[in-house]
Amino acid sequence: MNRVASLLALAALALAAPAQAQAQKIYKCKNEKGEIYYSQAFDRTRCAGGGAQLNQQGLAVKEIPRVKSAEELAAEKKAAEEKAEADRIAAEQAESDRILLTAYSSEDDLKRVHDQQMQMIDTAVETAKLQLAYQQGSLADLLAIAAESERAKKPVPENIATSIATVRRQIEEQNATITRKEAERVTATADFEAKLDRYRKLIEAQKARM
Repeated sequence: MNRVASLLALAALALAAPAQAQAQKIYKCKNEKGEIYYSQAFDRTRCAGGGAQLNQQGLAVKEIPRVKSAEELAAEKKAAEEKAEADRIAAEQAESDRILLTAYSSEDDLKRVHDQQMQMIDTAVETAKLQLAYQQGSLADLLAIAAESERAKKPVPENIATSIATVRRQIEEQNATITRKEAERVTATADFEAKLDRYRKLIEAQKARM
């Protein structure tokens, strides 16, 4: 019965159109309840379920998409954001791979650079340890002078007290430097191992394409 009514409505629209307006648009839409209606004026609020623009023969010439729910729109937005993030990561990885292959012609080059970096870190640590030992010796001497003043029931000279504070601060700085450099060694080693592994995979992939 609904189909018959729809066809009659379409026929009525076609017959009602004057000869000079034969090209007027006709819309077949479905509302949110699934009910179908025909109109010569498009109304989005009555076409939530989608539909089509029809020609004078009643054939669809343009599809009208249904109105998506808030949940669907949110899901599409999330999917688009995730894809954009994945594309960004892939682009960054591709650029990183290009730089890696350009910078090192072989594994030996990669290892040589790593060895140089390790040597610089080790040198910095050894230098800091030497300075630390010297400062610890200076502090011991200063504390001995201060102790003599205290045993003599005399105030510790101001310059000695200032020097003690300065040397203690320097000792703290040297310890911090050693700790930082040792952390750099661990990070650099992990970075090297990751680079070497990636480099090997990229070389293998190049060979496979040949």
